[in-house]
Amino acid sequence: MITLPWRPSVMASLGVCAVVCIGTMYSLALYGDRYGVPEYPKIFTLPYHRSLGPPSPCRACREQINITFAKVHKAGGSTVSTILQRFGDVRNLSFVIPRARVSLGWPYQLRPTDYRPAFDGGFNLLVDHVLFNKTRIRGIMPRDTAYVTILRHPFEQLKSSFSWYEVPRKYRIRGEDPVREFLQQPAKYERNFRTRLPFRYTRDFMAYDLGFTNLTQAGNESVVGDFVRQVGSEFDLVLILEHLAESLVLLKRYMCWSLSDILYSPKNTRNYQYKMLGEYPDLIVAHRRWSRVDYALYDHFNATLWARIEREGPDFFHEVYHFEDMRTKVVQFCGVAESSWKLQIPSSKWNKKFMVDTEFCDRLRLPQTTYMTNLKEKYHDQKITISQQKRVPASVHCFSGTGNYRTLATRNVTNS
Repeated sequence: MITLPWRPSVMASLGVCAVVCIGTMYSLALYGDRYGVPEYPKIFTLPYHRSLGPPSPCRACREQINITFAKVHKAGGSTVSTILQRFGDVRNLSFVIPRARVSLGWPYQLRPTDYRPAFDGGFNLLVDHVLFNKTRIRGIMPRDTAYVTILRHPFEQLKSSFSWYEVPRKYRIRGEDPVREFLQQPAKYERNFRTRLPFRYTRDFMAYDLGFTNLTQAGNESVVGDFVRQVGSEFDLVLILEHLAESLVLLKRYMCWSLSDILYSPKNTRNYQYKMLGEYPDLIVAHRRWSRVDYALYDHFNATLWARIEREGPDFFHEVYHFEDMRTKVVQFCGVAESSWKLQIPSSKWNKKFMVDTEFCDRLRLPQTTYMTNLKEKYHDQKITISQQKRVPASVHCFSGTGNYRTLATRNVTNS
């Protein structure tokens, strides 16, 4: 065989051309014509769509716009708050704006001096840290307000608190494994942390946010049971961070929202020393003894969430899968999008067709504190242009889930 001296260079050139062509084809498939409206990637057409048959019977409903979100510390609350901030911002709804940076009187009871007055007859959304007291909050929110909160597995919440609030330093915990060291003698280390604060970072922190302010009763099973039932009666929905996608789709169905309303980019995610600490059974047992109320809440409302999901019907998880895929694609697009780019989300059984542009991406990426700063600036602007501010009317959506959609407005007025 004769070996031609130019053959290697030709083959290399052909290889480079092939790579460039494949890359170009992929880019066009993903982003389309950058000067037109890019189509969503073809892989978005999920294989299960063809087997689902026709949509479920459609029931028209009006979206819920009056919401109180009791934001619990270190439980994913910032992510949910930004969803609600975006929802209200694009509709020009009225927020309970804190006079402080991000909290409404927390860790003490809500007072009129903790928030700025509403301009046009009332509030629609409360989304910041507040010591939950439904009587006080109901005094400033509309009668048809929906009440929502979120919980996280208490051991995961403890690890996050250890990092965020610098618990090892404040509690003078030594050693390479401060979480384990603390849980071996929690009462001792709590005594080291001399504070007049009415709550504890390590003990029933979530319960305190939801109104359990007497920690001396944490060992009283009857009192704890009554508190769990009280939370169940006061909230329309308790989200669970470990099952956030399922929780948000349930929220979307209960509130008669669209899937675009619950898209999110995670907030306040951090890497820290304790994050990868496994859920060792002995540590969880020790923490359960120390933080009884938080575990009682989590166990009950985690079970409640799944009982509600079961009642939603067989298409619920199809919608969750659809939502997660959509969210992944939107976050990817927003990570690279330029000002002229648009992403077209096709219609499906669970959503109408809509566009994602850079303005949407900017809102999606905003941290909760920055978003609140923007809302405060918008509040000041409304002092001057209040007569020009127009709220976007509540949309009427087609609720296509097979579960039993409940009109929260009617229920809340009845229970008021």
